[in-house]
Amino acid sequence: MAGCSAGRMQGHFHHGLLTLIVSVASVVSIAGGLSVSSVVQQQSAGGGGDLAFRQSMFEAEDSRGADPAGLATLLAGLESPDPEIRRLAVRAFGRLERADLSDRIAQLIDGAPPAVRAEAVNALGQSVQRGGELGAHVTTLIGRLGGDADAGGAYSEADPYVRGVVAETLGRLPYQDTDRVHEVEAALASLTDAAELEVRLGAVNGLESLARLQRERGPLTAETIERLRAAARAPGTGEVAGRTRRLALSALIASGGADQATVGASLDDNDPQVRRLAVLALRDADEIDARDALIGRALADESPMVRYDALGAFAEHGRVQSCAPLVSAGDDSNTHVALRAMDLLGAGCRGGASAASLVARAAGRLVDAGSDGGDDWHRPAHAIVALARLDPDRAATLLSRFVDHPVWQARMYAARAAGVLGDPAVEALHALADDPNANVRAAALHGLVEIEAHTADGRLLEAMTSDDYGLLRSVAGLLEGSPDRRAPTVLLTVLARLTEADRDTSRDPRVAILTRLRELGSRRNAGVLRSYLEDVDPRVATAAAATLTEWTGRPAEAVTERMRSGAAPSLAALLGLTGARVRMASGAVFEVDLFPEETPATVARFARLARDGYYDGLTFHRVVPNFVIQGGSPGANEFMGDGPYMRDELGLRPHLRGAVGISTRGRDTGDAQIFIDLTDNPRLDHNYTVFAQVTRGMDAVDAILEGAVIETIEILER
Repeated sequence: MAGCSAGRMQGHFHHGLLTLIVSVASVVSIAGGLSVSSVVQQQSAGGGGDLAFRQSMFEAEDSRGADPAGLATLLAGLESPDPEIRRLAVRAFGRLERADLSDRIAQLIDGAPPAVRAEAVNALGQSVQRGGELGAHVTTLIGRLGGDADAGGAYSEADPYVRGVVAETLGRLPYQDTDRVHEVEAALASLTDAAELEVRLGAVNGLESLARLQRERGPLTAETIERLRAAARAPGTGEVAGRTRRLALSALIASGGADQATVGASLDDNDPQVRRLAVLALRDADEIDARDALIGRALADESPMVRYDALGAFAEHGRVQSCAPLVSAGDDSNTHVALRAMDLLGAGCRGGASAASLVARAAGRLVDAGSDGGDDWHRPAHAIVALARLDPDRAATLLSRFVDHPVWQARMYAARAAGVLGDPAVEALHALADDPNANVRAAALHGLVEIEAHTADGRLLEAMTSDDYGLLRSVAGLLEGSPDRRAPTVLLTVLARLTEADRDTSRDPRVAILTRLRELGSRRNAGVLRSYLEDVDPRVATAAAATLTEWTGRPAEAVTERMRSGAAPSLAALLGLTGARVRMASGAVFEVDLFPEETPATVARFARLARDGYYDGLTFHRVVPNFVIQGGSPGANEFMGDGPYMRDELGLRPHLRGAVGISTRGRDTGDAQIFIDLTDNPRLDHNYTVFAQVTRGMDAVDAILEGAVIETIEILER
């Protein structure tokens, strides 16, 4: 094929270029004062030289391969006689996400040890995520799945684990061709009943990605759907078998292929995650005759995660019949389930009088909570928002108790309730707009804008004096269409202040401000803005270019090429780190295993901050049952964290229940906020770093509520 030939020629060109880089860099000093040739000799000899070479590769990866010497170091690793060095080198190449390196990565898919081959396959999948020619690589990977030599000379993979990685990788590639998608689907579907559990898991995993990522290219075929239904109902114990069933159900949900027989059987599965996914399939499927009975079974399930999503299914399909199940769940023993019932009751249902009575009682039970954000404010806080919708007059009489509450989260819910109440609660919103907590102010300002529109612009401009990035980002958005002539000057002043602070994590508010300036500013501000074309953050520079182009009518271009990177930590200092013990202010404790070999930069940052007491007293500010909990923000919001940005360390480890990851808002934007997966979350795989896994106390993690305080994090060593 012409496309494949062109891709191979391009690959040969890049390989030649990289070989030239190695030749040039071999006489240039690189990380640690070692030349490429000397460092290869040392790592071949083992011992301290091996660690020195791994440190050099780590530093090259940490700099994102931005210089020829760094690439030369990684290329030397690919040529190492040590399989572990080769594995780490090819993993680093994949993390660069450069399509021009994909041909070099692909060379390690054949002939290397299994661990290297698996890492190479995964790295190949990562390298082409931002573009590049897929044709030859897809042909190679399909050939690895089975059969003898294909036309391109690729041979099938003998190792079951590697075949599973091949299948999973094929499912997540960024296809642009429908015929290619169908070809990959057929190859994966043929393996859903493979004898090897690893291959079967990889095939179903790949189909889940394909169904989710390629929906616009059409649904999965009827034959594939039937194979997935069989996989979802397949017997078997153990984590691999259970995960295969979970992924099969997820693929069926994404493709709309769940049927009544599969849903019914899955509701009897011994794995609560499978039962929970059956509820999601039940909610979304069109042709379910016994839906009410099946929802009833799920509402009575012993697992809170199943009951939680069963409430959503009932609210979508049964609320027109009765409020009774939601009212009953309002007193559920599991707080997450009860809170969801409160939220859903606020949307109304038949028999609303009983619903209003329940939430009124809950809202009226508000008592003062300590500064640790204890358990006693959550149900009343959710209830006051629901009551504002169901019985505004009664909610208005209770609102002042929330406005004056000592726990700021309760005041934030008061602001949300006041926004629902509208004009009668304007005075409360103005009071909350002066709250000492930025998150409360943001919620109050949203309510004021809904009620007063641009009359509230003065309050918005006053709020721009804050240093909270979440609040500044919100205010910049709320100023849309503002007629206030002071707005451009205020926005430019805040932009300069944030830029002078020189923190990577100011990206979001700065981009939001530039977006608003593009609308509200004018050509006379162009001179002030030109310096931002060279901002260290490429997103900011690009936003400045778009704004200047809009103002002047002449194209402006950003000149920033990449984000800065700091010094890489020492690998030797990480070797003894094994885990962390998280102690909550409530007394609950959970422990995690750390993965310093897989995610050294992330573990190093997390361990340093934990030892420095950075996380002590911070909260889990985001709690999304059956998804994640997130915490570790000094501002208790998405936008305040530790700087500078962390780089991603994506790998083969999936986002299973209990996995601990780093929150980001785009590639390489981690600010040391952590999250914990409460369920398997395959859509996060290969996009968010997994640096740890909960190994003890997952029940404590499940019980964490919004605002729960981290008392301390202790790093455990070998």
